[in-house]
This record gives sequence, C-alpha cells and structure tokens, in this order.
Amino acid sequence: MSSDVQVHQGSQSAGGIGSHDGGNSHGQEGERSTSAESSMHNGNDQPLQQGSANLNEAGQNTLRRAGALGFVASAASAFDAAKDIMEALRSKHANLASELEILLTEIGSRFVTLPEERLLAVVNALLHRCYKYPTATTAEVPQSLKKELSGVCRACFSADAVTKHVDFVREYKQDFERDLDPESTATFPSTLSQLTERLKHWKNVLQSNVEDRFPAVLKLEEESRVLRDFHVIDVEVPGQYFTDQEIAPDHTVKLDRVAADIPIVRRHGSSFRRLTLIGSDGSQRHFIVQTSLTPNARSDERILQLFRVMNQMFEKHKESRRRHIGINTPIIIPVWSQVRMVEDDLMYSTFLEVYENHCARNDREADHPITYFKEQLNQAISGQISPEAVVDLRLQAYNEITKNLVTDNIFSQYMYKTLPSGNHMWAFKKQFAIQLALSSFMSYMLQIGGRSPNKILFAKNTGKIFQTDFHPAYDVNGLIEFNEPVPFRLTRNMQAFFSHGVEGLIVSSMCAAAQAVATPKQSQHLWHHLAMFFRDELLSWSWRRPLGMPIAPMAGGTMSPVDFKQKVITNVEHVMSRIKGIAPQNYSEEEENAMEPPQPVQRGVTELVEAALNPRNLCMMDPTWHPWF
Repeated sequence: MSSDVQVHQGSQSAGGIGSHDGGNSHGQEGERSTSAESSMHNGNDQPLQQGSANLNEAGQNTLRRAGALGFVASAASAFDAAKDIMEALRSKHANLASELEILLTEIGSRFVTLPEERLLAVVNALLHRCYKYPTATTAEVPQSLKKELSGVCRACFSADAVTKHVDFVREYKQDFERDLDPESTATFPSTLSQLTERLKHWKNVLQSNVEDRFPAVLKLEEESRVLRDFHVIDVEVPGQYFTDQEIAPDHTVKLDRVAADIPIVRRHGSSFRRLTLIGSDGSQRHFIVQTSLTPNARSDERILQLFRVMNQMFEKHKESRRRHIGINTPIIIPVWSQVRMVEDDLMYSTFLEVYENHCARNDREADHPITYFKEQLNQAISGQISPEAVVDLRLQAYNEITKNLVTDNIFSQYMYKTLPSGNHMWAFKKQFAIQLALSSFMSYMLQIGGRSPNKILFAKNTGKIFQTDFHPAYDVNGLIEFNEPVPFRLTRNMQAFFSHGVEGLIVSSMCAAAQAVATPKQSQHLWHHLAMFFRDELLSWSWRRPLGMPIAPMAGGTMSPVDFKQKVITNVEHVMSRIKGIAPQNYSEEEENAMEPPQPVQRGVTELVEAALNPRNLCMMDPTWHPWF
C-alpha cells in the first residue's frame, strides 16, 4: 500500500483520532445531516496522495492539541512506528508498493458515484428521517429538519458542484431548491405530510432518471484505462489469510486482472460499483466500492474481527460444530479514509427488496403502511388520548396493517418462486435458519438494534446472511444503549417461512452458539477479545459527537485512564452476563438424576423468541423498522 495513505489510516485507528472512522450508526440509518452533506461533497474529491512530511506534521499537531495523557503518547508512538514500518516495506518491496499504489489510486478515484446517485441517496435518507420524527403528520416541519434541508441544498449545489457538474446543477438546482429549500418560504411545504410527499416525488424522479439514463453495467476500458492496461505481478487476491489454515507460498493466488464488466449495484437508494478481481487460478472475488463513509464504518471491520474469533470457538464446540454453525464474515478492504471495498455476493438480496418487489407486482406503494401507521397515531402524538391508550392504538393500527396491507406469506412466496426445487428449499431453509439464529444471538449479545429490512442481506443460493451497520450504540456515558422492545428481528414473515423451524433450528442453534462461548475456557478467551473490541470502539466513539448527544471526553480530556478502563470492563461484563443468561448448562449424569424437577435448558432462548414475535412488542417499534414484514 501507499505508505502515505496507509499511515494516515493507521494513525486514526491506533489513536482513535480522526473524523473518518467509517460506517453508519445503527437505528439512525446513516441519515444524519453530516453524512448527507458529506455524501455530496466527497464524490470525486478524494485526495490522490499526500506527502509523508506534511502528513506527519499534521498528525503530530493533532496529537499535541489532544493533550499529554498516556493515550496520546501511545498514539504518537504508534504513528511513528507505522510510518517506519511502511517506509521499510516500501524500500524492500518497491514493485509491490508501486502496484498497490496504482490500484488504490484508481479504485478510490474512478469508481465513485455520480451526483444524481448521491442526491437520490440523500433524498431517501431525508424521507426516512421524516418517517422517524415523533410528530404528527399535520404538524409543522420541525426546525431541526429545516436546518438539515438547508445544509443539504448548500452541499448538493455548492460552488464546487456548479463547476464540476454543470448539467446536473442546471437540471435539478432550481426545482429542488424551490420544493425543498426552507429559504424558499413561498413554496416550502407547511406540514410534515406535505414535505413527505415532496420527498417521495423527488425520490421517484431521481430513481427513474438514474435507472433510465445510466447503464446497468459499466466497462472498465471507459472507467479506468489504467486498470485495463495494468499488468499485475506481485499483488495477491485479498482474503486468503483469514482462515486458520496456513497457505503455502506456491499456493498463493495472485491477482491476474480486473474483470471488464463493472455492474452498478443499487440498494435502498444507494448505488455502488462492483469490481470483480480475477485470480491467477481463474477464481473470481466480487467487491463493491463504498464511498462517502460516515464515522462509524471502521466499526464494521472491528465487529468482523470479533466474529472470526467466535467462529473459531464454534469450531471447537461439539454441538455448534455438528450444526455447522459459523457467522458469515465478508472481507472489508480500506482504500482511503472515505473509500473501502466490501466483499459482495452476486446472489445477495435484502428483505426490503423482497417487500418492494411484492408491492410493485401488486401495484402498491411500498411506504403506504408507514404513512398509514403514522396517521393513525396522530391523536397519540398530539396528546388527544391518554398514555395508557397509546399502546392499544398502536396495536390496533399494527393489526390493521397485517390484516389488509402486509400479509405474512410475502417472503415465503418470493423464495418459492426463486428456488428451483423442494430440495433447494429444504437446504436453504436450514442454512438460513441457522444464519438468522446466529444474527439474532449476536444482536442480543451485543444489544444491537436498528435491524430494518434494508440492512439484512441474504444470499439466495446459500442462505448466508450479512447485516450492514452491525455494531452497538452507546449512551452519553459510553455504555451499550438499547431501546427496542424486541431482542432481535424475528417477524411474522420469517415465522411463516420457517413454519416449525423457529422452535427447532433457531432455538437450538442459538443455544449451541451461546453454550460454545460460555464454557470456562472460551469465556475467558472471549472476555479479552471483547475488552479489545470495546476499547477500540470507545476510543473511536469518544472522538465523534453523536446526534444530539453531548460528548464525554475519554482520552486526552477529563476522563482518566482508570475510568476509561472501568467503562470497558462494565461493557464486557454486561455482554458476558447476557450470554450466560441464555446458555444451557452442562450437567453430568449424576447431577441430572439429582434434579427435582429437571431444569428446562432452553427456557431463556425460548422466551426471547416469544418476545421477538409478540405483537405488543412489535407495534411499539419504529415504523421504518417494518415490524409487520
């Protein structure tokens, strides 16, 4: 890798200092104004290279401003050590460094999204922000949302955008600002429902333009002639060393070339370019290029490292190994602070795509259940009914939606039409149930919420699941925060698809996973890995300010290292207690015979499943979570 780019990322990761730490915060769907504005600013404006001397000076200035505590001294020494290592590797492997530098520069600069695609992602995020606001649809547009819209208009049509994207600005600027700029007081919507309708209109217009005007597949020769003509010699295909097996040097797969076709992947209003890396043995690996990352993206890499450690524990446990339990851990490759490559599957689909396909086939509006639910709650939000009656009102609206708008067989019908035979269906159900059980176990264990349908990807050929933005949220004190009434996502459509699999495969797989990491030896091992995970997470969290949350300084501020260590320990102990609370106990034959009466070993997990399927819990969820699907 280029030493300049890699050292910059290393300094941010080691010291927890920097504004670009990557990913979206769960439950907020990356819809903050900062991410919305940065997605417009950062499209084609990535720096190609920075001088090592200037970068070192900037890093040292940042560290000096942070303070003189031990954390800062450690970050400074790590920065210098990383720089020395990269310079030594660069001098010893000059050809490899040159090849990697060319690859990273081309990937980071050539495969960014177009301004129309970024504007569509921003509009989609703003639309869901409107759905999330706890105000009546007939109420005035909240002041915070007006401020956000003003910032979006400035970012989308800034002076830089006017210079670089003349046609885009000429086509959209006047109409967009007339409809959605709060400064246009004569034409700006007066109520939240009117603003929602405007955003829906713009979403449909932009989505139609993007799909009609831009090809579904790009050509490498048109996007990057450098990569087309580039002859790779020493670069290896990434992801070969994440397994426990040692790879012999003569069996290492080298990168042969980048495939000529570059498909455009569109999911939930966002667009990505998918690159196919072809190895020297003819194998293919697919990666999507993600740009304009928010400050939480590095959490995805940390959580995947934790999952790989847990997979090793599952392999050592009899019950989990017998069920072939293993968490799907795709590869993430940081390119720049705002660009990364994520391993993708050609057969990936999301739960939201399944639902939207059903709505399109039946000529229904996909967001109608959300708007209907919010309209039914206008009385509760405006205070016209007592707080005791709010739950009943929400439950009544939920039941109306499940009865008339969203049936419980949508996902089942989709899979029956997708899979070719009953054998494929049986194999898919089994693998999908195990993967969902693992995702549910990890959600409960780390108290991860915000599992809306667009964040759950599943492979239609293998049943493997990958959840995006899968990392904990923290309160103002740096402790895990979880405010959802359900422990994980397990809705009516999933239950109908599995039939009896919920009580069978899902419960038993969750029990086996919990038991695998709750044994005395493995729990001690997991304790230390969780401590490292939360240490890096809290260091990163302490240097960014969550939306509407005052920051609590950790390192370099009033927080002492002792207090910081205590917060890490508190989080770890809380996670370990949740695992032990649902893990079945191992009893010897004599202990089992002495029990009067025998203890139900799966009681804890069964109660969690019942809580996840309880309509009274589901009706209390955010409507953008799609509790009825």
